[in-house]
Amino acid sequence: MKQLKQSGLEAVLIIIGIILVSATSGLFTTQAFSLVTYGQELMEVCKELVEPHHLVYTNPVSHIERPLFPIILKAFLSSARIFFLALGMALTGSILLMILYFSVGKKIRKGVEGVAFFIASLPDIFVIGILQLSVIWFFKQSGILLLDVASLGENQVILFPAITLSILPTFFFLGSMVSFLKEEEGLPYVELAKGKGLGRFRIMFIHMMRNVLVSLTYHGKQIIWMMLSNLLILEYLFNVFGVTSFLFSYNTPAIFAVTSIMLFVPLYLLLKLMQFVISRKIGREMSL
Repeated sequence: MKQLKQSGLEAVLIIIGIILVSATSGLFTTQAFSLVTYGQELMEVCKELVEPHHLVYTNPVSHIERPLFPIILKAFLSSARIFFLALGMALTGSILLMILYFSVGKKIRKGVEGVAFFIASLPDIFVIGILQLSVIWFFKQSGILLLDVASLGENQVILFPAITLSILPTFFFLGSMVSFLKEEEGLPYVELAKGKGLGRFRIMFIHMMRNVLVSLTYHGKQIIWMMLSNLLILEYLFNVFGVTSFLFSYNTPAIFAVTSIMLFVPLYLLLKLMQFVISRKIGREMSL
């Protein structure tokens, strides 16, 4: 109960921080630093957030005002599908690659480590461009379009951006898990399990992975921030109507506050759910 209250207070304080940051454009409205205009902007943002159904956005081309809801929900769902699909792909792919890694000899392991390090060190936009060009090149050579490379109208691309977004987290997860498992291999409980004749993968998934997941979960925030920063680039290059591209196109203090809160709440709940599950699994409290 105490932890629940603490998490609730933490969430409320972060949301207040988002609202305070959203009004910072008011600091320089008069081309000079002014707390008065900041206070006015902050009051205006709070007034608009109290009645979110009255919020509007202005099309920069036609200059026509339209209601923010429900269009922002459509953009949010599009981004959420890409993000969570990519996260699931990254976890699944990294586990499969980890099994492959520990199933091969030392020479092949070094090759896998080299490839993983090379891909993880590539710039995000370079990876996106290479994948798009590869699909286009294959289509030109064979006449077969493996995946849609951009959204067009109501036809929103989800799978290809999700695959692209999952690549770097996959190798981040893989490198982290391999590193953590190597650290666990020499510990007494692992040696004891080997002495009892338990198989390598049984020891890995039943005994070692519990501790590895704890270490990996602590990197959750870093991975999520990395994926969110890449999501903006992806939505722009794939022409996806998502919440980050919407924020980039229609950036007003109130819209910034709404979209930031919409992004924060599900990710915060995800992190707290991970914290709860891992805490129950290891039998002690942990904080993310």
